[in-house]
Amino acid sequence: MSGWMVAAAAVLSAVLTCVALATWTQYWLRPRLMRQLDEEFRVRLAEASDVLAERVEEAVRRGVIDGVTRIGTREVIEGATRNIARTGAGLVEDSLGRILGRPNRRGTDPD
Repeated sequence: MSGWMVAAAAVLSAVLTCVALATWTQYWLRPRLMRQLDEEFRVRLAEASDVLAERVEEAVRRGVIDGVTRIGTREVIEGATRNIARTGAGLVEDSLGRILGRPNRRGTDPD
């Protein structure tokens, strides 16, 4: 009988030790680790956010500069000049036509 008592005491002692360890882990160790992990996560997230913001800003800046420099400025200027010349020529032609008494070639009524 004393062998059973010793075995029961050993099992009871092991169970109580496990319960004490689980309680200590749940109520002291785990909250402390969670706070530390949360703090570390926030610091790393802030660092990553800063790096990402810098990269996005640089990419946008390069994109805008590339977009502006890739615009065919020569083509844009030539097209604008051509349109201005046509408009100016049309105005001069219409004005001279009115002065000389010629009919309007565009078919629009000026009045």
